Amino acid sequence: MRNPTKNGLSVSDVESRYDVYLLTARGLSRSTRSLHHHVVHRMLSSCFPNGNIDWSKICFNDFVQFLTSEFARLHNRGTQTAWLMILRSLARYLSNEGHIPPGWDAALPSIATRKHISLPRGLSREQVLALWSASEGRKPRNLRDRALLLVLLRLGLRTEEVANIALADIDWRSGCLRIRSAKTYRDRILPLPQDVGQAIAAYLSVQGRRSTHVFEPRRPPLTELRRRIHLGNSMRYLFASTGIPHRGLHSLRHTAATAMVNGGASFKDVSDVLGHKSITTTLIYAKLDLKSLMQVVLPWPGGAQ
Repeated sequence: MRNPTKNGLSVSDVESRYDVYLLTARGLSRSTRSLHHHVVHRMLSSCFPNGNIDWSKICFNDFVQFLTSEFARLHNRGTQTAWLMILRSLARYLSNEGHIPPGWDAALPSIATRKHISLPRGLSREQVLALWSASEGRKPRNLRDRALLLVLLRLGLRTEEVANIALADIDWRSGCLRIRSAKTYRDRILPLPQDVGQAIAAYLSVQGRRSTHVFEPRRPPLTELRRRIHLGNSMRYLFASTGIPHRGLHSLRHTAATAMVNGGASFKDVSDVLGHKSITTTLIYAKLDLKSLMQVVLPWPGGAQ
């Protein structure tokens, strides 16, 4: 079914309006909106190669064909699920704007999945020790890597949270650190462990320049995006120096969460430290808390008593 509605828009116009909707109506972070923009741009560009929107020339099968071609290219089930979620969101938005009929989002095919089927991919103790050894030294780069490694491993912060740590967020007297999350839009106060604070102080003492944020690149522009890229490059170099495959900074967050759970912290405590909106997200780490699981396992019928 073709649906003639308002025309006269370009692909970039729709992308900009959709981004405003994601920010104002759904409160999504910049990184999440960036992924939406990537998928939506590919979708609209495939339907309107000349860049001019004509809603009368789009039909439900265009969504299905786009998903089919993308899934043939992207074999990771998690990526496919994200693409499908974004297409559903786009379909709902376009329907609310009167561009397409309602119900297309619900009619899109689903992906069979088992929630939390896989374990979080953290680092082994040996890998952590290797990274720790690689960050030894008194050069500014070593002190930066040591401070960054401790912040990630002890506090389990997201990349954007580390990038947004400002000097004003550190309360040295009380030993507290304010975390500003662009993902949840909720600030939280975490205790600053002594070793983390000492590592940050050591790094700041050799920077030799005035900064507003703790982890800043040496050259401008000193934007949040540049700080995030700087963090990623720093850790990528550290991983490469040890020969450990780099799976992104999120692997260090998983490592921190795993250490907290196996160290006896409650899932509520872990959820508060990680800044999860729902404790359901934290419960994936129940798979790693073998001691707690052993306490609730039932004896096998007919087995030894």
